[in-house]
Amino acid sequence: MKKNLFKLLLPVCAAVGFSGMANAQTYPSKPITFVVPYAAGGLTDVLAREVGAHMSKKLGQPVVVDNKPGGAAQVGMNVLKKAPADGYNVFIGDVPSLATNVGLFKNLNYDPRTDLQAVAELIVSPALVVVPVNSPYNTFEELVKGAKDKSQGLTYASQGVGTGGHLFGTLLQNKLNQEMTHVAYKGSIPGLQDTISGQVDFMYDAIPTSGPFVLGDKLRALAIGSKERSPLLPNVPTLEELGYGEIVPTFWWGVAVKKGTPSEIVELLSKSVAEAMNDPQIAGKFTSQGVLINTTTPTEFTAYINEEIEKWSKVMADANMQVN
Repeated sequence: MKKNLFKLLLPVCAAVGFSGMANAQTYPSKPITFVVPYAAGGLTDVLAREVGAHMSKKLGQPVVVDNKPGGAAQVGMNVLKKAPADGYNVFIGDVPSLATNVGLFKNLNYDPRTDLQAVAELIVSPALVVVPVNSPYNTFEELVKGAKDKSQGLTYASQGVGTGGHLFGTLLQNKLNQEMTHVAYKGSIPGLQDTISGQVDFMYDAIPTSGPFVLGDKLRALAIGSKERSPLLPNVPTLEELGYGEIVPTFWWGVAVKKGTPSEIVELLSKSVAEAMNDPQIAGKFTSQGVLINTTTPTEFTAYINEEIEKWSKVMADANMQVN
């Protein structure tokens, strides 16, 4: 009986396997959708549109950007989870959506490690420690001294609970053994605006959003979270130079698909998005903002996401940083 059942199932399994292989060989045969978990206009959206336009020309199929904001990327992630694992729905995400949400949300409705297949990292953005132009702190060392001298500590803005700005402030106060007051905003711009006006003492924010205010003399940059100084602001020292290299959260963006997508499709997508990001015209649009192009393989990106989840989940747990 078991032998007969095996003989019956064998053709079915073979057919399923052949079907998956055939789909991979003909991919893409219809439009591809880039699911962006944020509203139009932000860096994630711009990234998706630039990469999508390049891929469309190369692959011969339209690439449509579908903005699904809400729920700290959970709305967009639900779209991906409900779609077939065939590579026609591609997720363009960032650090929160692909890594730190795991440690932040008590009841997160997805897990990047089990629901997603990493495709490629695309870009990394250094971040600036910025203060108002009329701040008494002219160097990062002076900011540190101010934090230690001020009885209630300094105030710092962030892009929201669990974001890079929040993580940096948490790590800094841990290193200094000095309490500071965290003020969470809904995104970078509101936090930067209150930093400009002096409502808060400092902010740690990605260079594409904070940099223009520094170059426009509305903010002063004291340090940059990067391995090297930025060509945009060559006089701004790195946190590593200053002895704070271990407390540098990075802002990064990448691509993922639903777990179970055929490996041939994953590899094709990885090569396609990397080719787009290394196109001089596209790369120049991002590097001119201080962003670094950093394309990786699916294996490399998977390992990096797992490292980031483990690292920041521990920081969040130690700081009781959690959202229900």
